[in-house]
Amino acid sequence: MIGLGLASSHAPAMFCPPEVWPKVYGAIPNYMKASQPHTAKLETREVIEGYLERIDAAFDVLQRQVEAYKPDAVIFVGDDQEDMFDARCNPAMCVFTGDELWGSSAPFYMDQPPEVSRIHLKVHQELAGYLLEELLEEGFDMANSSVMKPMGRHPDRGTSHMIVYPAKRILPSLDVPIIPIYLNCYYPPLPTAARCWKLGEAVARVMAKRPERIAIYASGGLSHDPVGPRAGWIDEPLDRWVLDRIATNRSSDLQNLFTFDSATLAGGTAETRAWIVAAGACQWKGEVVDYIPAHHAKTGLGFAYWPHQ
Repeated sequence: MIGLGLASSHAPAMFCPPEVWPKVYGAIPNYMKASQPHTAKLETREVIEGYLERIDAAFDVLQRQVEAYKPDAVIFVGDDQEDMFDARCNPAMCVFTGDELWGSSAPFYMDQPPEVSRIHLKVHQELAGYLLEELLEEGFDMANSSVMKPMGRHPDRGTSHMIVYPAKRILPSLDVPIIPIYLNCYYPPLPTAARCWKLGEAVARVMAKRPERIAIYASGGLSHDPVGPRAGWIDEPLDRWVLDRIATNRSSDLQNLFTFDSATLAGGTAETRAWIVAAGACQWKGEVVDYIPAHHAKTGLGFAYWPHQ
């Protein structure tokens, strides 16, 4: 059964030292920087170091939750930005059922050869295959990928960073097998918020039949548009609304997101779908760990969990 839920952002800057953060922000074209209502000018080196201390502390909280729960497997749910898939096929939802995933845990801003930071993650094949078949019975025509063969823009970097960036933060020994669920959050048509919520509910129902202790981790968001026309801008009211729903056990309200055509809900903000899946699977009161509207990171950085049952 699923007895623990976790969620966090995975912005590349979170996994870089402070001296690299200006490089992350510098990737925004200059003409965009001048038009943003909020800038990174006040985020000095000291401020950035403070952000990183809070990020480390927040991941420590999530990691301790995992340690206390002792899961037999962790479901990772999040986006694929043309890492595993490309324009030939971008499935709305996909379960990976192979035996192992690998990828580069250091962001590309670090200027390291991909193999230097490569990590390998064991997949719980039995549970992944079971989940795939049972979700079909639940009415979800999930795609299946069983071969580790990245087809995207940077195949040497491996699987989606939604897995490999945070994996060592919540599973430092990489000794707990995972079950990856890839969500299409960037390439229309995208799954609706209501569909993501129902997916979470279905995953919980399916796993309730199993004796294993399972955690679900949502990776991505919150508001950001790192390479789009709103790069550097953060929708803090939206982010706090999402976190408030989790903290007050009103997560079902998240189904109302993405119901209208809004540019502010496009770009990376669409990754909030992963949080909706986790919320649908964990329909009990959550705990917000921290929130940092970090303009150098170009993201509203959120951390939350649903305490183990």
